[in-house]
Amino acid sequence: MDTQEQPSLWKWYVLKVVIAALVLLVGYKVFIDKPSPEPLAPTQDELDSLSGEIELIDEEPAPETEPETEPETEPETKPETKPETKPETKPETKPEAAPDLPSEKAPSAAVEKTPSNLVELVQPVEAVDELPEAIDGYEGVTFDKLASFPYEVPLDPVTNRVELVKLNAQIPERIKSLDKKPVAIRGFMLPLKVENGLVTELLIMRDQSMCCFGTVPKINEWINIRMAGDGVQPIMDQPVTLMGQLKVGEVLENDYLVGIYEMEGDKMIGPLDL
Repeated sequence: MDTQEQPSLWKWYVLKVVIAALVLLVGYKVFIDKPSPEPLAPTQDELDSLSGEIELIDEEPAPETEPETEPETEPETKPETKPETKPETKPETKPEAAPDLPSEKAPSAAVEKTPSNLVELVQPVEAVDELPEAIDGYEGVTFDKLASFPYEVPLDPVTNRVELVKLNAQIPERIKSLDKKPVAIRGFMLPLKVENGLVTELLIMRDQSMCCFGTVPKINEWINIRMAGDGVQPIMDQPVTLMGQLKVGEVLENDYLVGIYEMEGDKMIGPLDL
């Protein structure tokens, strides 16, 4: 009996020890090692009371030091740098660039290239040969003479005789002396009216600028001609000579100035007939 009771007594003692250790641990955690309570957030009244006790300290601005430094630095640096840099750099660069100008050959080459393109445009305009002083009783007249004076063309209609007299005063007397005289004029034809393949009304012009390029010639660089009879053959690519009675003076249509030369054409001779 004694041997069987001994192990049970040991178990009982061990159990008591464990229970006692647990009781001590719980008592330590509950009564001794208490967690520190979290501080409560202050209420609005407490914050208001604290804000009344706080005094604001106004910091004194220090603008006095800034304006003192600015005017001192600006006038000292600006006048010193400007007069020193400008006179030194300008005279140095100018004499260096001047001797390097023997490159005049390059622009001359560029100038030589451009006329080659212009020649193609000017080629169709042929120069008109000079006429003899008289041809079969007709006085030879050239456009160099007929267009040798400036003439200002009005844009508005000519409605009274005073304006017409002012316009007529622009024509020199040497040109007015050809009025109603038989003349022969050489130029390029621009047909205006064609009947049965013959030109009955045309413009004889100083050059081919209007025919080929559409440029408007001056008012004293063409003559409006009405041919007598059936008309003449259309020849537009070569200069022709037309003969007839020249009229010098302003030509108006609906009060607008349309020309200063007219002619009653008698005949035409081609470039190979003279």
